[in-house]
Amino acid sequence: MNGPGAPRRRKGDAGREGRAAQAGQALVETAITIPMMLVLLLGFLAVLVRVEAQVELDAATSLAAAAAVSAPAASQLSAEYARETWTGTLRQYRYLRPGLLEGCEAYQPDRAVTCRGSVTLDYRETPMALVVPFALTIEASATAQSSRYRSR
Repeated sequence: MNGPGAPRRRKGDAGREGRAAQAGQALVETAITIPMMLVLLLGFLAVLVRVEAQVELDAATSLAAAAAVSAPAASQLSAEYARETWTGTLRQYRYLRPGLLEGCEAYQPDRAVTCRGSVTLDYRETPMALVVPFALTIEASATAQSSRYRSR
């Protein structure tokens, strides 16, 4: 109705309706964007945890191989030293569960010792479980050679 008896609209009424629509749009955009950004952030952190786990496993396996060649030659202490060093290195992380450590048999002079180890990276023990709700098995190997100047 646009006659003399029709209610008059003020100039500011149209502006208020437009601002309310923009505020609603901004709320919807925020409701979509924040969860997406959170998922991306947790995914990035999950990759960093995976890289850190690999570095820790590599270090633990290298230390286990070095411990194996530090035992007396032809002794079963090689495997024991390697196992204690390996589990002790990995113990500090709650989300890493040590698996098998193989190949750290009795050290023989002039022969290298190669250790192969595996761990389970359990993302369920971390906040990244929202993005990665499963466990991964990671493997590493390391070789150590005793010094040829070492006494037996």
